[in-house]
Formats: sequence, C-alpha cells, structure tokens
Amino acid sequence: MKKQILTATALFFAVSLSAQKQPKLLTFQDLLSAPTAKAPKPENTDKTLGVTLWSDNFSTPTNWVLDNSGQTGIDFGWNINSTEESWYFTSGIASTGGGNYAELVNGSASASPATQALGVTYTMTTAAPIDIVALGGSNQVSIEFQQYGARFNDLQEVQISTNGTTWTTVSNNLNESVLSSAGGAAYANPTNKTINLAPILSTNPAPIWIRFSWTTNYPSQATNANVWITYGWFIDNVKISTNSTNDLSVTSDFVGSAGLFYTQIPTTQTAPIDFEVDLFNGGVNTQTNVQYNINVNGGAFTGSSPSTAIVSLDTMTLTVATPFTPAALGAYTVVHSITADSTDDIPTNNVVGNTAFSVTNYIYARDNGTAAGSTSNGTDGFEVGNLFDIVAPQTLKAVDVRLLGGANGTVVGTEVFVKIYSIDANGDFVFESESDPVIVVAGDLNTNRTFVLSMPVNMVVGTYLAVCGAYSQGLKVVNAGTTDPQTSFLLDLFDNTWYYQTAIPYVRLNFSPTIGLDENSANLNSMIYPNPADGILNIKLQSETQTAVSVSIIDNTGKEVLSSNTDFNGMETMSLNIEDLSAGIYSVRLASETGVVTKKFVKK
Repeated sequence: MKKQILTATALFFAVSLSAQKQPKLLTFQDLLSAPTAKAPKPENTDKTLGVTLWSDNFSTPTNWVLDNSGQTGIDFGWNINSTEESWYFTSGIASTGGGNYAELVNGSASASPATQALGVTYTMTTAAPIDIVALGGSNQVSIEFQQYGARFNDLQEVQISTNGTTWTTVSNNLNESVLSSAGGAAYANPTNKTINLAPILSTNPAPIWIRFSWTTNYPSQATNANVWITYGWFIDNVKISTNSTNDLSVTSDFVGSAGLFYTQIPTTQTAPIDFEVDLFNGGVNTQTNVQYNINVNGGAFTGSSPSTAIVSLDTMTLTVATPFTPAALGAYTVVHSITADSTDDIPTNNVVGNTAFSVTNYIYARDNGTAAGSTSNGTDGFEVGNLFDIVAPQTLKAVDVRLLGGANGTVVGTEVFVKIYSIDANGDFVFESESDPVIVVAGDLNTNRTFVLSMPVNMVVGTYLAVCGAYSQGLKVVNAGTTDPQTSFLLDLFDNTWYYQTAIPYVRLNFSPTIGLDENSANLNSMIYPNPADGILNIKLQSETQTAVSVSIIDNTGKEVLSSNTDFNGMETMSLNIEDLSAGIYSVRLASETGVVTKKFVKK
C-alpha cells in the first residue's frame, strides 16, 4: 500500500539524510541554459461551478492594493496593465477576458549585473472584502482564476483572510514543474486554477479578502541572489463561484510496487503492483457507491476498490482490492476509471491517465525513455541516479545510462563512471561497487551506454541506489519523467551532500547475463571506497592468481604523493591513510604484471 510504504520511507531517510528534504537550489547557470518557455497546449480545466458570485478582470486597478515591499518601478513587484513587463516572456497572459491583467516581476536576471531585489515579499490584495453570504453564497464556494508564468525558486501563493490581518494560504504553484536546464515548462497559457474554499470557511463565512503573494521558496538562503530570480507570474479573471452538486476529483494517484513505479521490470523482479487514488468530494452532495477500477490490456486483468460513500468535503483513499502481478514478457497498458451512483458535474477532474510499462528480460528502469532536459552541477562534480527495489536476490554486473548530446550536452573527453550503493539500517548510502572511468566519446552521447561494474554486486532483497557521476564539470545525464521526492538523488561532490530531485535520471540496472568480467583470471579487478574519502581510503583487489601490485596515489599535477605494495591471491582489501593529503582530486594507480588500472577519488 502506498501510504504505508511512503511513510516508512520518510522515516527511513529522516535519520541520516536530512539534507535531502529539499531539492538542490537552482543556480543562475541552470536558468541561462533553460529551454525556451514554450507553453503546453492549453487544457480545458474550467469547472462548471454554477453561479458566479463575484468576479474581477483587473479593468479597474484600484480594486486591488499592491504592496511591493518598498520597491519602485515597473520592473519590481505587482503591476496591473495590458503590457508584458518581464525580462523572460515576450507576451502576457492569453486570458479569455483580454485587456488588463496583473503581472509579478522582480528585476531582470539577464541584465549585467542582474537586478533582482532580495528580501522581498510582493502581495496583491482585494481592496475591499467580499461578502459571500450577502451575495447569496455559503462556505460551498471556490476561487477561480487564470494564470501564466513559470517557476524557478519561487513561492507563488494564494491566500485569504477574514479580518485583513491574518492570512491563510489556500493554494500555491509548487505542484508545477521547475523550468531549468533539467527540463520543465512554462504553465499553459492560460492555466485555469480552482481552489475549493468549503473545507476552510465556516458555514456562514465572514467577508473575505483574496491575496496573491510572491517571495522565495528558500528563505533560509535569502542572501543568495539566485533564490530571488523569477521568470514572472500573470493573473487574470479572478472570481468566486458556488460549488457543484456532484464533484469528485482525484487529488493524487499511485501505481507501483514497494512504493516505486517502474517503466521496465525484469522478469526476476516482478512483484504485485498496487493501484490507489485519493478522491476529494468537492460537491455539495454525498457521493455513493464510489469505486476505483482498473483494466489491464483490454480485460486480461480487471480490479476494483470496495464500494464506498464519500461525504461532502471529505477525502478518501481507494485501493484496488487485488494487486496485479505481471507474468509474461511484453507491454502492459492500464486503463483507470472512477464510477459512482451520481453523474459527476465536472468529469475532467477525476480522470487518471493510462499507465504503461513493460516486463523485460534484463532491464530495470524508472525513467519513461523520453528525454526532457538533463542533470548537471555547474562547475562541480556530482553523482545522480535512482533508487531501485530488489524483490529477489540477483547479481548485477552493469548499469545503463543516457548522456545528453548536442551543443549543451556532455562534453566529449569528460571522465564518467557509475556506482552502486546499498542502504543500511540507519538510512545511509553504503558503497558497493563502481565501474572503471570511461572517457566520453561522441558515440556515447544520446544513446544507451552500458557501464560494466568493476566487481559484480550480489544484490539481496532491499533498496539500492544506482548513479552516474563525474569528478569535474562536463557531465549531463538525461532526465526522462518525474517522480516523488526522495526517490532520485544527487550527490554534490563539492559539499559532499545528498539532495533529492524530482526529475528521473536515465540510469537503469542491466541484469543481462552476457555482460561480465574478462574471464582471464590473471586480470586485476579493483574498486576504491569511500569516495569522497577523508581519513582512510579502502582499495578492494580481486585476482584468481598470485599477484604483486604496486599502489600509487598521484595528485592533479602528476606527482606521486603516496605509495604502497601488496602481494595477494583472491580478494583483499587494503587501507591507506590519506589524512595528511590536501583536499582535491587524486588518482590511484594500480600496477601489476597484467597491466595498469587508474581510478580517481576525491579527498575531502
């Protein structure tokens, strides 16, 4: 069940991965290389709410009070007119009303130097309270408006107040994707947004003020100019309307095994797949005989949740009673539907899109295969990848990665590697194995690239993290799809901190038995850990013959700063004290009669 799994996961990581509780802050470089803000095709998400009690299309600007936090000029804060003012967009909101609209800006991030103001909160508030009861309404009302814009490090909120002093946030845009070099998009132009106030207001509510508020989503980093960058936010056609009689809406949905959804599942790792939806009854009437239904591959498998009733303003989780366990190789399509005794007034908001996945011979993937931006880390080295649940013991020998190509892609000549981590009882990532470094060539870009691990990992039942990384700038790993927080991670090798990201990197497990180590028993296999390292560096060596190995640590100038020798047969781990080395990137050179192996590591 999703809720049980995600709750356990949150507690699991809270012990030692507290730095992962928010995404990595976007930098100005992310913004400069962001894709052009092309608006998606508008979707008709307008609610047929019944009676409009109050509306405002900004034709009279004095109906609103603008507080621009002491900033002056058209380039800062809220303004109301019919002219687009932002540094990023070329046109304003394509609202149905036309004429004036409200726009939020905060200087120009493209100016040299950039001009965004720091430490500001910009608000736009109705000048007079709105008496819903006097207009013939009750608490069964919703705020509706049209918006356009994009999100970077913004906090864009809608608030209400019944006294003009104390404000309650009733909605924000944190559900919208971030537009950056990692992908994302501007909001549809226009996007129709609806906020049901019935759960918040009393039965006979006092008059209310409506406020639109903008500030940074990272107040703890308020001195960083990047957190105050905004593309812009446009508002038009604000209204309050009565709620529908019958209106079930899907607030969240979940498909997956052990808390994660996989687009490709190897036959060895198939497990029961759970299906859940959270349904909110935003209508006036109780909805009876409500069921959530699935249909797999045209009726090959069908399932439903138990029938239930959902009272007005209540939210319930509906779970398909019998999970589906795929068995045969091939593609699967799941069609979802919501049924109830009443005819829904707004059927468009209780639709769950079809789910597609496949069962494969060897590939385990969470990405959807459609490139949408990439992950990089400015001038710093990094690792990025995904969690994978292992439901049956299996040996892993390789990881598949897609590296971004093109003018803004991975730089040819970058040294790239993959690593595998397990997760211990404290929630820490524990190094298991890595590949030898690969020098990227043009043929490695925009294609599925298989990295063979230096030593296979005998995976047991549990959760593992697979990552692709580089110790210097130049790497860009393709993203393909989005996921819940704390399921895909980035390690910043500059501050040695793990962050989560909601874009899914194209990093996959490859269990193909045709992939393996060179069977020449004289070959030397090795890996180093931890990496980054501080006081002790461990080197695991493997050979099936008696082998003498000389070990050298070389700094970035080519100077040997530490050396040692070992003579072993089988598998051995040697430890080197590197406490006295300065922080930086070093190479470990392992030389034997069969050849030379070089690996890099970071000294913290």
